[in-house]
Amino acid sequence: MKKKILTFAFCLFTFAFANAQSGVLIPSSTNKPDEKILALQRMDVDILIDNQHANVKILQIFDNKTAQTLEGKYLFALPQTSSIFDFATWENDLRIPGVMMEKRRANAIYAQLTAPKNIDPAILQQDEDTSAFSAKVFPITPYGTKRLELEYTEDLPIENLVSRFNFPLKASFGEIQRVGELNIHLRIISDFTILPIETKGYDLQVLRNEPNEYEAVFKAANVELKEDLSFAYKINSAENSLSFISYRAPETISAYDLRDPKLAKPNPDGYFETRAIFNQENLQTTQPKRVIVLLDTSLSMYGDKLIRAVEAVDFFLHNLNESDEFNLILFNDETLLFSEKPVSATNENVENALQFVKNEGLEGGTNLKKALQTAISQAKLFSNGEPNIVLISDANPTLGTTKTKEISKLFDNENARLFAFALGTDANELLLKDLCEKTKGEFVQTRETDDVSIQLNLFFQKVGAPSIGNLRFSSNDSANFYNIYATDTQSFAGSSFGFVGRYKQSKQSNISILGDFGAEKLQLSKDVRLPEFDDTHSYLPRVWARARVDALLQAMNRDGEREDYISEIIWLSEKYKFVTPYTAFIAVPRALLRPRLIQPGDPVIRLKTDSSITQVFTVLPFGETLPMKFLADEGVWEVRFLAPVTMADGTYFCRILMTDKDGNGYQEEKSFVVDAHAPKPKITLDKTTFHTGEEILLKVSSDKDTSKLIAKFYGAKPTQLFWSSQDKANVGKFKIPNNLAAGKYVLTVTAEDFAHNLSTTEIEVEIL
Repeated sequence: MKKKILTFAFCLFTFAFANAQSGVLIPSSTNKPDEKILALQRMDVDILIDNQHANVKILQIFDNKTAQTLEGKYLFALPQTSSIFDFATWENDLRIPGVMMEKRRANAIYAQLTAPKNIDPAILQQDEDTSAFSAKVFPITPYGTKRLELEYTEDLPIENLVSRFNFPLKASFGEIQRVGELNIHLRIISDFTILPIETKGYDLQVLRNEPNEYEAVFKAANVELKEDLSFAYKINSAENSLSFISYRAPETISAYDLRDPKLAKPNPDGYFETRAIFNQENLQTTQPKRVIVLLDTSLSMYGDKLIRAVEAVDFFLHNLNESDEFNLILFNDETLLFSEKPVSATNENVENALQFVKNEGLEGGTNLKKALQTAISQAKLFSNGEPNIVLISDANPTLGTTKTKEISKLFDNENARLFAFALGTDANELLLKDLCEKTKGEFVQTRETDDVSIQLNLFFQKVGAPSIGNLRFSSNDSANFYNIYATDTQSFAGSSFGFVGRYKQSKQSNISILGDFGAEKLQLSKDVRLPEFDDTHSYLPRVWARARVDALLQAMNRDGEREDYISEIIWLSEKYKFVTPYTAFIAVPRALLRPRLIQPGDPVIRLKTDSSITQVFTVLPFGETLPMKFLADEGVWEVRFLAPVTMADGTYFCRILMTDKDGNGYQEEKSFVVDAHAPKPKITLDKTTFHTGEEILLKVSSDKDTSKLIAKFYGAKPTQLFWSSQDKANVGKFKIPNNLAAGKYVLTVTAEDFAHNLSTTEIEVEIL
């Protein structure tokens, strides 16, 4: 029987149907949204973006349309980089907030509360693989309402002087949710001047549009949540610039502080953040790119990883110019070179390289050290310029050496820069970050199932671009500043880099961010006033606390655990309300990975549990029971299996059987939807004969569940097609290269659906 490979993950609280969006309340009786039972009456979204720190508050009121007391399951999909700040439910006029506490204590309380059947709290613990959480909501009174509140924070990156904010309102799949009254309030304040450049999804009414502040609202009744809210703005900075904001106000003594007399003394010192903005146009040179592309073709790259990897190679090579030079290396337990030495990036060489990829299959293990050695040797053969190595892999070596230090030594005394495009949640993040930092390269990680088109564009712009490194904070009054931490990991032109810290006295000071740009020295300086009182940027203490905790965790990862560090981490987490490896958020939210649309078969089930769990078994929908193995490095349970490709489309359930250290047994359930049918795209052209330099207008129709359409034509960059209401089709354009030889060519369209099924259709055109 033929087998396929696919990936999904499990968490401890799931249900049969999930509409992964921002706030849906699902009746327990139906396990799917039903506005005839629970209807979303009102939704208020208040968004404040203060110097790249977004704070989002959501209020939702649901109506019970029945004469029964209901129980509901509340699901909220969070942006990947966000952090929950607060969650609360209301019982009549009583607000019930969540509480942050030390993890062992939270687990003990959770165990006590779950003993009676009528109480079901939940725990939100740190889970980097999760972008959603759920909560049981009970009771919802007959013909009554249930009010829910959520608040989260998110740090927005700046790429090429553009910052983007996205608020998920559209369901990832399933029925569209309707809201009786939708109110959105967006406010942006910035120390830099800003220019709004893009709004998608909702027609915002602008209230204020000033150089350093923007405000807009959206109000409507009976709204179908068909689209996400997306907003982008540009930082107007003609030169490299430096911003400075601060916060200093009487400190509140919390209940956590009162437990320790030392902590109960208010600290009058202030907080500050300074941020450098690097204008890429002022720093970047136009030197040709010199790139070695390393593509992992080991068996660990099966399925979605391989799809994303080939997409990345295709994007990189098609975006090279003829003045650029490249070579392509495929590696598993051996290495295979496209060319004996680097070649110019002509259309012919690019197309031949892509065909070289298509002709090879997946096999063997991963000898990462050998692959990097080959790439370094090839990098020395460029005609001139700075060599760059682009690694597309999960970077989990299984052959040769697997020791990070030995692999890192390869780049000692080498001038090649490593750019790692890491694929999969199991990618070796520590190794790749270490190599990229050492070589002044760039690290980007993406999930197997993500749409990587935007990330690829931003990532490629940095390959071969001059780097800024050794960034550090300086002041003419260093004794007045302390506990200063970087808030960013990026160090490239076109991005931002910030520091957050504390200051003691209110006075005038000069601050600087220093760095290196190649052989040149960079210095951005600013005269600032450290205020005696300024409560404008009230989020800064939390930003500083998060940076302080990250620094303590990093120190313990390097040097081992320390009780004083752990105590401080717990205290900061409890006081400023964010989750750490030593704390948990106990109330009603619980970590959840939303169900995926998948293809038949799947080799990996991954499960994150509480540390008390000692044994886990998976009961597969076709009857097979498999033990799961605990991966200590990742803190997850995992089992690999092969399911038959003959599984019919539909919804399936897996049972998870768990045993804790005391011998207690637990059972959970996970649902997933099988979709084995690839989309069927159909190409429409007004004509099939064209001249060089002419533009091809391409129209493609496809199935409703199609998520992406990519068109390719020899000698031209691939283009993504988008839906046009006017044409009632997906539309894209190609410009035929002026130097293209006359003859017959094939135009190819690849369609991908939400289950990552792929299909291809072609049409022949003639170039005169």
